[in-house]
Amino acid sequence: MNVLFLMLNYPFDQKREHMYKDLSRKFAEEGHNVYVAALLENKNGNETFVQKEENHQILWIKAGNYFEVNKFRKGLTALFLPFYFNNAIDRHFKDIQFDLVIYPTPAITLYYTVKKLKKKHHNAKYLLVVKDIFPQNALDIKMLNKGPIYSFFRNIEKKIYSISDYLGCMSNQNIDYLKLHNQIETQKFFILENWSSVYNVKKPTDSELQDLISKYDLKDKFVCTFGGNISPANELEFLIELAEKLYENNINDVRFLIIGKGIAKTKIKDLINKKRLPNVKMYDFVPTEEYDQLLALSDLGLVNLNRNYTIPNIPSKTLNLMRIGKPVLAATDINTDYDKLIMDDANCGLWCETGDLETYYKNFMSLKDSKELRDQLAENARKYFEQFLTTDTAYKNIIQKIGE
Repeated sequence: MNVLFLMLNYPFDQKREHMYKDLSRKFAEEGHNVYVAALLENKNGNETFVQKEENHQILWIKAGNYFEVNKFRKGLTALFLPFYFNNAIDRHFKDIQFDLVIYPTPAITLYYTVKKLKKKHHNAKYLLVVKDIFPQNALDIKMLNKGPIYSFFRNIEKKIYSISDYLGCMSNQNIDYLKLHNQIETQKFFILENWSSVYNVKKPTDSELQDLISKYDLKDKFVCTFGGNISPANELEFLIELAEKLYENNINDVRFLIIGKGIAKTKIKDLINKKRLPNVKMYDFVPTEEYDQLLALSDLGLVNLNRNYTIPNIPSKTLNLMRIGKPVLAATDINTDYDKLIMDDANCGLWCETGDLETYYKNFMSLKDSKELRDQLAENARKYFEQFLTTDTAYKNIIQKIGE
């Protein structure tokens, strides 16, 4: 098959791993001809160009800055993205007849590209990978108000579901939600959990380990790590409440690491400083290998979601925690089946509702006080990853679905 991936967040950094990079390479390894149309931000280059590998071509499309910018600049880039994508694909892939087109949510700006592709490649299959349900997720956490802008995005959301042949969703509750709020044929849906290539984290040498412990001030600490985008979606204020309660109870051997960037980072940092909490440290993104090693030496992985979500989210960072083999301490809204995933299906962590500080504290102490429990949950996490969350599994699920 000739397979086209439409990507906004395909990593330009060759050293950075990413689930869609894994999947596109898996298709290439299986003998398919893979074409990737990916956003090239200003910081990474000045001109659109094609990067060629065996069975694999990446069309880097110069189209402005989209990530880590203010809403105005992000919106402006999003407005013109279809124009740049359509022109670049026409120019560089004009002689290719695609059989399968894959694109992830939020696909609002990609709708117009999919629509144009479908006119030319009407025999192709179109797969939407559902990760975020936008604009409802933005509405839930008050980053968007109901009005003309919401209605515009909601209209396009309905159209992208309609124009797609298949919708790969992360959980059954994900599917139920979309069916309840949209008119989508049942046969379009299938379960497509997050995925990653199977590989073991390179264990640091004794000297490297000591360097990490020294660099992040982790000596004799019970280490808990949150990594990823720092935004209202995570409501890390609740994590800070836990850190404050531990500090007030004179539990001083705990270190919370918050690693990442995002629009809420300054707010969280100011909160930490205001409360004068020595047990929380914040850092920008670190190289993938170093982050993996930090996770490997951590005692817990942290997952947090805003209590106001009405949509069923499955946080993608869980994939990394399961891959590494780490027990999960989670606090999320009650409208997701994430609790079922980590406490029943995978049995790899403890969960509470965001806002329930008593249970959050109790869960934390249960994990802190029992290495045996942590080891068992860690083992379960890795087993679940190997069985359900590999790139091989994702590839097979997609091929099976489009083969129907």
